[in-house]
Amino acid sequence: MIATDDRLIYAPMPGRPQVTWPEGKTVAVWHAPNVEHYDYVPAYSASPQGRVPAPDVQHYMHRDYGNRVGFWRMLRAVDRFEIPSTVSLSLALLEEVPEVREAMLERDWEIMSHGISNLRTVYGYTEEQESEFFDISQRLAETYAGRRIKGMLGPKISGTVQTSDLMVKHGMTYHADWVHDEQPRPLRVESEQPLVSIPYSYMLNDVPLLFAKHYSGEYFVQMVIAQISRMLRDAEEDGQGRVACVATHPFIIGQPGMQKHLEEIFDYLRRDGRVWLATAGQITDHYIAHHYKDQVSHAMSLDTKTTGGA
Repeated sequence: MIATDDRLIYAPMPGRPQVTWPEGKTVAVWHAPNVEHYDYVPAYSASPQGRVPAPDVQHYMHRDYGNRVGFWRMLRAVDRFEIPSTVSLSLALLEEVPEVREAMLERDWEIMSHGISNLRTVYGYTEEQESEFFDISQRLAETYAGRRIKGMLGPKISGTVQTSDLMVKHGMTYHADWVHDEQPRPLRVESEQPLVSIPYSYMLNDVPLLFAKHYSGEYFVQMVIAQISRMLRDAEEDGQGRVACVATHPFIIGQPGMQKHLEEIFDYLRRDGRVWLATAGQITDHYIAHHYKDQVSHAMSLDTKTTGGA
């Protein structure tokens, strides 16, 4: 088995083969609303906030607000600016909350697995247990959405040493847990089929910024504009297309006072013609079709002891 720290070969941005995006766009941006399910009485004494044993009514209900109210307010901004979205979804919601499911399907959102429920992590799973987890995930998607899942952000960003290999075995092509770059990067797996990391974000993410660190909505907008405008300038200077992710959670961004800030972010993204607004799957598909082989070859040339991935 490939060790976790051998999944990547260090390959700095300078010197890489050029990555470009369709129609001359220079920065690909994907919106990742995290629509999450929490067990009221979860297994293993888990808790939404790690504060008290279950039932943790205070934090359970704070998050449940997102699916009851915040999600629907956020949709109005998504619809107004026609923002393609890749939902980071706790898949239990496909079965348990049909109203949310149908709203996402009506908008043709791409479904990215965020596990079955956000407190059911895969840490410590055996290979058989984790393979069953992926099998259930795909069956939920096929049953309730009529499609298979192409990527995953692990539940609570959890994983094991075999996660990457099992994702490929279950038909996935991108993994959002590896927040280490501004471009998709090949991940070394045992299969010949490709798996790439897709840049997710903790910096342009409403939970760490607005919830954990208590920055303002204005600051969130400033961070998005500062980061993406800098990436646009860097892409013009070195010719390397880049990827940014705007990560939201309805229980935070769906609060009444946040709506105008979300609309400011979407308006900024829509007004700049250099931005490619896409789903994680579209970015991955383009990268694999046009850049994957060259990127692997380049990375391998930097690490002659290895034989697969970057």
